[in-house]
Amino acid sequence: MSAKIQDETFFYRFDKRIVDFVTRHSYRKYQVEGLENIPKDGCTIWAVNHTNALMDPLVILTLTRGPKVFVARADIFKSSRFIVKALTFLKIMPIYRIRDGLEAVKHNDEIIARCVDVLSDGVPLSIFPEATHRAKHSLLKLSKGVFHIAFAVEEKMAGTKPVYIQPIGIEYGDYFRFRSTVIARFGEPINVSEFVAANSDIPQPVQMQRLREILTGRMSSLITFVPDDADYDAIWEYAKLRAGNAEYFAKALAECEKEAGRSLVGLERNQAVDKYAIREALALRENDPKKAAEVFQNIDQQRVWRIQRGVSVHSIAGNTTWKSALCKSLLLLAGLPYYLFSVIVCAIVWVPTLFILSKVDDDAFYNTARMVVRLALSWIYIIGFAIAFFSMLPWLPALILTALLLPAYNYFTDYREYSRITLSDFRWLILKRKPYRF
Repeated sequence: MSAKIQDETFFYRFDKRIVDFVTRHSYRKYQVEGLENIPKDGCTIWAVNHTNALMDPLVILTLTRGPKVFVARADIFKSSRFIVKALTFLKIMPIYRIRDGLEAVKHNDEIIARCVDVLSDGVPLSIFPEATHRAKHSLLKLSKGVFHIAFAVEEKMAGTKPVYIQPIGIEYGDYFRFRSTVIARFGEPINVSEFVAANSDIPQPVQMQRLREILTGRMSSLITFVPDDADYDAIWEYAKLRAGNAEYFAKALAECEKEAGRSLVGLERNQAVDKYAIREALALRENDPKKAAEVFQNIDQQRVWRIQRGVSVHSIAGNTTWKSALCKSLLLLAGLPYYLFSVIVCAIVWVPTLFILSKVDDDAFYNTARMVVRLALSWIYIIGFAIAFFSMLPWLPALILTALLLPAYNYFTDYREYSRITLSDFRWLILKRKPYRF
């Protein structure tokens, strides 16, 4: 009997633990919320927003134990042989779109049959229903593939097991910078079996449209959602300027916790305040379009100005002072010796990474490339330098230096990011332009 894609082998379990570890440590902060919403029975399709290329399935892979099977657009399987092997290891199956050609789309019947088999075995099937990745705090129109699969599974189960669509929202602190933050949230599942039974008198295409509306609403609620219109950039900038102010953050957080009826923790706090600020911006646009247009225009002009000059929005929002910038500089100076150490020992990782990034056209794949190179090469410098240290030095200094190898790449990355922020602070203080007051 041939192996199924959903089968969990010893090598899969072993490799998954390594990939999970490296994925989690590719972020300074990693948080999962809503695990209690995962159905304990039946067949569950995970519907996830898609913003960060292959980092999205890697994050999804780490959320729970056990195997997960993914469905992704077929064109990424036309990449290098290495990428195809990586996709196969991640248990990713291709799904074809009209743009892939009518002949290719015919293969989807086979793919859907395999999806039904996966779900019948109780393994979660993860789908990115936007059908493509896009680095935005928004959602594209959801494709019908997730609903076709759900209905096919419901028909096969014939009432023996309930079928669910589990909405999941992934939120990154930054789409393009390595070692940023990530929070993943499981929302309230949609019981497709109950929905079909309650709407049996409605044609299936109409049922799918209603399910699409429900799923879109639930996925939108799990992320920091900004309407994808002409004001998108200005509204997102507005939110970061507001949320970056300590006084505003405390006030908004208190309102959010009151609304939630509980204390928010970790990245939940940041996400809640961002959402609060976005609601504020949208309310301004609704209630006073003329003032909103003026506010958004000023904010957008400042956004362009700061980007051209390498100034971070956090330098502006955080009321940066010369004292705080100088304190950051002293911290960088104190950490410089270990940074130089990390530059040397991690060269085998960051030099190939720079070369690969120069060949990548889509910025959304930057963190994927960084993570894959790190996964492939980190063990070489750790083992190689450890052997060298113990060969040339007494055991105590060799042990200390070997211990310093373990966090070296994280430190190397974080130090560079902290340096960028500090330089941004100085640029803002020197070039200072009065920020727009709300």
